[in-house]
Amino acid sequence: MFILAGEHDPRCPIRQIDNYVAQLAALGKAYHIYRYEAGHGALVIDEQIRQMELEVGFASRILGTNTPA
Repeated sequence: MFILAGEHDPRCPIRQIDNYVAQLAALGKAYHIYRYEAGHGALVIDEQIRQMELEVGFASRILGTNTPA
């Protein structure tokens, strides 16, 4: 599971994400979390690009495909 989490998200507070991740870990489930300094979604273009790169890279690893250049 890939989780994007805004540190200052009022809709889904980071504490909820921390609790969810702790439960995943307790169950031995695989996950990758990326935290960013924003609220519910990033408005900074560079951050949006970074998140998309992480999402595509994660999907590529899970599917066993080559990451696009």
